[in-house]
Amino acid sequence: MGLSFHYKGRLTSASELNTFVEEVEDICKVFDWKFSVLKTEYPNDKFVSPLNEDDYGVIFTPEECEPVTLIFDSEGRIYNPWMKDLIAKHDEGQVKVITVQLNLDDEELNPIFTEDSEDFDPLDMVYTVSVKTQFTTAEQHMKIIELLRYISGKYFSDFEMIDESGYWTSRNPEKLDAKLNKVTEFIDRFEDMVSSEVIKSPEDFLKFIKKLSQEIKDKEK
Repeated sequence: MGLSFHYKGRLTSASELNTFVEEVEDICKVFDWKFSVLKTEYPNDKFVSPLNEDDYGVIFTPEECEPVTLIFDSEGRIYNPWMKDLIAKHDEGQVKVITVQLNLDDEELNPIFTEDSEDFDPLDMVYTVSVKTQFTTAEQHMKIIELLRYISGKYFSDFEMIDESGYWTSRNPEKLDAKLNKVTEFIDRFEDMVSSEVIKSPEDFLKFIKKLSQEIKDKEK
């Protein structure tokens, strides 16, 4: 639970991988972010197809934020290797995927539960990276988004970003602060209430979410 952003895309040129990684490293050093480097060169500076098992790129971790993974497969696509493993287990019947979506801007605050369905696209999940930033500052969130804006414009193609804070499209710090405050308030209230609730089924959880939503709306009034 928390504020996140989601992105996908691909490296435009295999020959630019090393330059890309070095530039991200330099930026991380300026911001004092931890980072980890994977393979930095493609064989003969060319993408490899069919896919092999090698991972290329870099991962960096801003303070109080989930890791931002810029890992590419051998064909140059940004992907999530951990999700790939999870989907493989799902296909083997070892994991069941259930998602809960709640839009805090929704007047009714009705959660949407989704289990396995025809709309479930495993590859879309593998090639979409999600990063939670709710526990970091608005300033830090902006730095991450602006970094991705810069490097995606310079090195990526077919790049798509969904920023739940709205900052990617608005570039408005005030709206970002308001969204972060709203999410923080929701999570604080969630933690206060859930400790006293007995939840034994998805139906119980749904009732709890609706109760929580009503309390928040009443408080806002």
